[in-house]
Amino acid sequence: MTWQISASQLLGGVVSQLFGGPVSNLWPIFVAPCLAALVSDRTARLLPRTPGAWVLAAILIVAPAWVAQGVLNRALSNLDVIHTWRGAIRFWITPFAASCLIAYPIVRAALRQREVARLFRAAAPAGPRLAAAARRLGLRALELPTGERECFVAGLFKPTVFISSGALAALSDAELEAALRHERAHVRGHDTALLFVLSMLRDLAPYGKGAALEAFKLSREAIADREAAAGAGPLNLAAALVALARPGARPAAVLPMARADTLRWRLQALLDTDAPPVSLSWGQVTGGLGLSLALVATPALQLELGRFVCHGCSAHAGKLLGLFVSC
Repeated sequence: MTWQISASQLLGGVVSQLFGGPVSNLWPIFVAPCLAALVSDRTARLLPRTPGAWVLAAILIVAPAWVAQGVLNRALSNLDVIHTWRGAIRFWITPFAASCLIAYPIVRAALRQREVARLFRAAAPAGPRLAAAARRLGLRALELPTGERECFVAGLFKPTVFISSGALAALSDAELEAALRHERAHVRGHDTALLFVLSMLRDLAPYGKGAALEAFKLSREAIADREAAAGAGPLNLAAALVALARPGARPAAVLPMARADTLRWRLQALLDTDAPPVSLSWGQVTGGLGLSLALVATPALQLELGRFVCHGCSAHAGKLLGLFVSC
């Protein structure tokens, strides 16, 4: 009987410390956003690479950020005078950790904007060929003096198309128009602003592999491809994608036109008109979205539910442990 009571008391004490002790606000600021981000990642991998998928991807980005915001606000609400080491954990260490987690997306956003500012400083005014093509489409365009084949749009308040000298040399006039039409779709869709906001929200819960943000980007690329192909022809756009695609890292603040790892499915979407429609497991996606939104419930409700479940688990575990020792 002594072992049974001791085991139950031990597990009950651990649960009491987790949900009512000095660390009751500390661990949720890491665990709750991590769990929400993992659910989001898992669901985002099921999304198709189609123009309409960006809405679901955005929801899957916002949900973990909302969960993080809830637990971080709760952690920051406990500022008080420190008298004991328990008070130091609750009233100093926990708010400090929460402040660092809130500062992280702000610092990351500032670094991304610094990269964009560096691009604007490094770029030169568009040459006659690029200037004429951009003027016809109503675009701002700058030229990067590099032999690398670069084509992307960047800029939060004044989205601008950046094309390198190497890309201009590789593209014919028809391919250049297709590339610019693709970038114009990004500008018209305010994709740089959306990417800025969603990247900050993703950094508020910086766990998992960022599959939801990647799904958002791919969906916006599909939208831009469709608009460019309608205006310049799918063959010209496909040729431009092949000419510009290359591996390699690019600044996180830009929307590169062509990536080698996405080239195959984009060419198939452009050229294979007889391809079967994309199948989507709506049951799994709906379940993942539902679970993500359920995690957005208020942190107090999450903790109350956890306390109820864990207290029950500790009582049952104590009885089972006592039974095992008595045998």
